[in-house]
Amino acid sequence: MELKNKVVIITGSGTGLGKSVALKIAALGAKVALVARTEAELKQVKDEIVKSGGEAEYFVCDVSNEDLIQTTVQSVLNRYKSIDILVNNAGIWTDEELEKKDPTLRRKALEVNTLGTIQFTYALLPHFQEKNNGYIFNVISTAGASDSPSGNNSMWKTYGASKWALTGFTKALRESLVGTKIKTTAFHPGGFDSMLYEKAKRKDAHNQPWMMKTDDVADVIIFALTRPGGMLMEKIIVSKI
Repeated sequence: MELKNKVVIITGSGTGLGKSVALKIAALGAKVALVARTEAELKQVKDEIVKSGGEAEYFVCDVSNEDLIQTTVQSVLNRYKSIDILVNNAGIWTDEELEKKDPTLRRKALEVNTLGTIQFTYALLPHFQEKNNGYIFNVISTAGASDSPSGNNSMWKTYGASKWALTGFTKALRESLVGTKIKTTAFHPGGFDSMLYEKAKRKDAHNQPWMMKTDDVADVIIFALTRPGGMLMEKIIVSKI
């Protein structure tokens, strides 16, 4: 599938994986709708895309706010008239150590990692159903995959729960869309050197030697999004060797 002139929403696209995917698909000719909470980061990504000859617009939105999601989707439709792909990438990190200092992280992780994706999907789904076409690409984690050691989650139970819930939602969503031309992929990357730890204010940086490179993970997403229209990659697990 060609990405040229396709309208793609990417949540969490101010930094990390979302930013990398945005830059890569813009270089392939896609029209990118950048979505995140921090306007300064979004503006920087947009400027980088535009300076490289691509097309992008940014929309400030906290995916834990359902009203803002609805407004954002409508704003993207007003700007581009149609949407072809939704990359649900927004997410935050939490673990047992962080939650001892701030127990509210448990609720926030579920609101952002799980409900954010679910609510963004439902906000856009009627548009996809109306035209019987579209692609919902959910970035989850190996923390939500049974066939991965990361699925243990003993040190980050709430984070794991948020990802397992998203795995279940994505599977059920895909089954509900059988017979349509709306595609859904569950993407389960292992650890990679994003800004996830830094934004969570962990002391250690999220660029450990055992982690994958963010740009490499983004390349896998691009590969999935550009498969032939009649082909669906239902589930993708990637890890470093």
